[in-house]
Amino acid sequence: MRYLATLATCAALGANATTATTDFSDLWFNSNEEGWGMNIIQQNDIQFITLFVYGPTGQPTWYVASAVRYTGQDSNGVVGFSGTLYATTGPYFGSPTFNEASVALRPVGGIAFAASEVSGGVVSYTVDGTSVTKSVRRQTWKLENLNGSYLGATVGTYSGCGATRNGYIEAPITLTMGHDGGSTISMREQGSNYSCNYTGTYSQEGRMGRITGSGTCTDGTTQSFAASEVQLNITSLVFRFDATFSGTCRFSGRMGGIRREN
Repeated sequence: MRYLATLATCAALGANATTATTDFSDLWFNSNEEGWGMNIIQQNDIQFITLFVYGPTGQPTWYVASAVRYTGQDSNGVVGFSGTLYATTGPYFGSPTFNEASVALRPVGGIAFAASEVSGGVVSYTVDGTSVTKSVRRQTWKLENLNGSYLGATVGTYSGCGATRNGYIEAPITLTMGHDGGSTISMREQGSNYSCNYTGTYSQEGRMGRITGSGTCTDGTTQSFAASEVQLNITSLVFRFDATFSGTCRFSGRMGGIRREN
């Protein structure tokens, strides 16, 4: 990210947008205990959690929590959610009709999800007096391919860079990603009066990607950077972007854009 002197006048899990936190929607598991897992679907500050586990005799069992609410963020940056956990029964899936009146919910205890990072957390739950606590991470089965051109913007704040450079900036950009779905990636940020070229390593956990590397801009500045919460969909690419320049100079913000059609 280049110094934008003409425009210049967080990375935490919480965000100052319409959603309460990082989006934790994903399939979560423990890599040392493959065979069970947890689905989280988050909308604003509420999660719907499904646990697929095994009962006392090894039978497949699932529990649901439909209103796992955001409880805040502590002084260490850990965000939390908690709610009531239910066991459900209902009509046989092979029945010719589905009778909603046959669905029954039974509260079995509580569930809490806490995360100190984007891709890792701890789930704690109780079922009929049996308490379980597990570390979980987002599960990945295929890397995204970020290749393409995106029309968007860079927004964020410079700090520790001197009075003429410190402050908030917004800059329209064209973002060009060179990526084949592997671990090596290139990126070009083209602004109205500058450009920056980056190379880095791409990794992914679940829906979230991460890029770490270095870059050089047309004004001669060099930087090391980390792009986190990299999220791609059919229309857009967005991520958090943190860069360190020489000395104490840092940039912290967001970057992304709408995918161009050609």
